[in-house]
Amino acid sequence: MNAEAPRRLRADAARNVERIIVAAREVFAEQGAEAQLDDIARRAGVGQATLYRHFANKEDLILTIVRRRFDEDVEPAMHRALADPDPWSGIVLLLETVLEVAAGERATFAAARGPAAFLGLASQYFDSLTVLLGRAQEAGLVRADLTGEDVPRLFTMLVAVQRLGSDPGDLLIGARSLGSEPNEGWRRYLVLLLDALRPAAASPLPPLTTRTSPL
Repeated sequence: MNAEAPRRLRADAARNVERIIVAAREVFAEQGAEAQLDDIARRAGVGQATLYRHFANKEDLILTIVRRRFDEDVEPAMHRALADPDPWSGIVLLLETVLEVAAGERATFAAARGPAAFLGLASQYFDSLTVLLGRAQEAGLVRADLTGEDVPRLFTMLVAVQRLGSDPGDLLIGARSLGSEPNEGWRRYLVLLLDALRPAAASPLPPLTTRTSPL
């Protein structure tokens, strides 16, 4: 066989994957959790067999999209943040980077069945953020009563802001549906959160309590 043939096949497969990913993000934005792989295949201009050759199911496709963003944006930011001699700058960088990814891929996350598929990636991220938190506390830059267990909860608060609109009624019930444009309001609340992490004028925190799920 001509050596160029396998290379052409690999190139064709790579192009198909790219077309599927682009189409998936568009369809997820339009249909959310109701999006079907058949619709994505049609949008991408590929056959169903081609799509299923690369992605066994919708969750597999969603995880591929999220993992790509993690590899391209989050992981490099983690390395830069951990190498930064200023742990506070590292904390800000990591929070901003992941919140930007979450805003850009909000429709993709909404199409997933739940967060379980992303736990491995989230664990890597929170591990790095917890290391930076410890360094910042040692340097006197972050309040001493904050713990690693607080970090995911604080992050979840900021992600929730991205899902809310500006109408007071929507904010009260927390039922705003995803709009067509990213909600940038999280940047305002990130500044508030960062100020709350500072030790100056910090009020003592109540004890952290965790709930054990019943067996």
